[in-house]
Amino acid sequence: TEDREVFDQCTDTIIRQVEDIGRMVDEFSAFARMPKPEMKAIDLRESLREASFLVEVSRSDIAFERDFGSEPLKGTFDSRLMAQAFGNVIKNAAEAIDGLDADDRSDGTIRIQAGRQDGAIRIDVIDNGKGLPRENRQRLLEPYMTTREKGTGLGLAIVKKIVEDHGGRLELHDAPEDFHGGRGAMISIILPPATVVAAPPRGEGRNEHERETEKVDNGV
Repeated sequence: TEDREVFDQCTDTIIRQVEDIGRMVDEFSAFARMPKPEMKAIDLRESLREASFLVEVSRSDIAFERDFGSEPLKGTFDSRLMAQAFGNVIKNAAEAIDGLDADDRSDGTIRIQAGRQDGAIRIDVIDNGKGLPRENRQRLLEPYMTTREKGTGLGLAIVKKIVEDHGGRLELHDAPEDFHGGRGAMISIILPPATVVAAPPRGEGRNEHERETEKVDNGV
């Protein structure tokens, strides 16, 4: 009952620290045990909608702009992994806005746009945050490289791994000039419209019972 204010402040600090630790553990675990993609034919806009919605509901201080187009972005992807990749990029954009001074943060905006470009599927996540370093920018895609005090350096590394496992690539750019005067960053994900998953050779990828059954069916 005494020093209630100090007690509450200490409790809030402990909760924040535990949340930070939990987030770090989740990222390390995700990177160390990245599952193999389970490829299915999907409209990639659904994964994008899910990822953007989850971030938006927790960030009422940021304006979100979306343009996913009217044309389905169909291809062969792991919808869960792609949603994770999109979510990481969008959260990264939100944290870049958090890195600004309070006055500059008041008009925080994230634009998410998707469409087809030269036969490929392109997703751009643009923010008006603090932007990317000009030197050694590509190193941000390496594990454990970060410019944030509390960052693990795994967010973009996980995205890069997921995108490459789907035959795509990840690009880091400055925000375009027509978006808040070019302040901020643009993370681009370029993916093939369809990924052909090769069928396992005859006899592989099946258990012994299935192979024996095939022999019987073939009269062996």
